[in-house]
Amino acid sequence: MMRRNLYLFLALPLAVNTFAAAQAGSLTDLRADEQRLRQEEYQLDRDRDRLTFDRRHHAPRYAIRADEDQIRRDRARIKRLRADIKRDRRIRRGYRRGY
Repeated sequence: MMRRNLYLFLALPLAVNTFAAAQAGSLTDLRADEQRLRQEEYQLDRDRDRLTFDRRHHAPRYAIRADEDQIRRDRARIKRLRADIKRDRRIRRGYRRGY
């Protein structure tokens, strides 16, 4: 009986530290995702500007298509990042409600 209590006493700080580290990592991941989202949005703006420039200056059709494809890829990455951020925020709210 006493040995079991000792194990519980020793295991409790380890469990608390694990949960605390998981929350800190989640917040770090959330901030990193938000920073990547800002970078991707900036890249999307640059790609849109390049497409506008190419259209104004009558660039070849393949160049315009390449720009449009890049914009589609940028939007897909932004959409995935926003979904990840939304999921991480929902998880973090769940952690806070649990305590």
